[in-house]
Amino acid sequence: MSCNDTLVHTIGKADVFELLSCLFAYPDAHVAQGLSEGSIAEDVQSCLTDLGASEAEIAACVADFEQWRGADEAALLSSMRVTYSELYLKPGGHTPIQPYESAFVHVERGLPGAPTLFRTRITMDVEKCMRDAGVLPKTARKEPSDSVADECAYQSYLYGRLASALHDEDEAAQTSWTAHITTFEETHAQTWLPSFMAKTSELAADTPYATFAHMALVALEA
Repeated sequence: MSCNDTLVHTIGKADVFELLSCLFAYPDAHVAQGLSEGSIAEDVQSCLTDLGASEAEIAACVADFEQWRGADEAALLSSMRVTYSELYLKPGGHTPIQPYESAFVHVERGLPGAPTLFRTRITMDVEKCMRDAGVLPKTARKEPSDSVADECAYQSYLYGRLASALHDEDEAAQTSWTAHITTFEETHAQTWLPSFMAKTSELAADTPYATFAHMALVALEA
């Protein structure tokens, strides 16, 4: 891979994780508008192309997003909020898919009791990774930092910094940011995000969240 190809690939990673962070946060009007107007489908095509995904994978993902083009934005937003709440926020210990790494791993491993948030070993290590890289989510005091949206935002930040180092031909910075990426992905992101997305794809069939999860799986495997 040439230096320019590496830079483009890295920018694609930064962009796709930024997009995933938006898509897996609690849905707002901007996401509904982007789906209806088709701008998100265009972003997906651009990100996955930069990532080096295959033409078939890109076409399939874009087609997934195109099915929401022209949808009534208010109705789409309402439907997305219902789906999001049912999937990730259902109370009483019956949440189908935990949107936090620590809680997700707790359930997947079949550990006893209800999963706890904030002061778990996993959550604290995610925060340490973020602090070591000089960043923390704005919501860190109110919400665990190991949410799917925050972990995707963090990866976008890391790849963005690596892209800057590549552009500046700063080899020391490249080594440093690559180390941050490798540590976080091997210790956290890759240990649960593929399973989270696969489960979302299964339980959220025929909703935008299955579309988001399909694209995420392509990006994670690229």
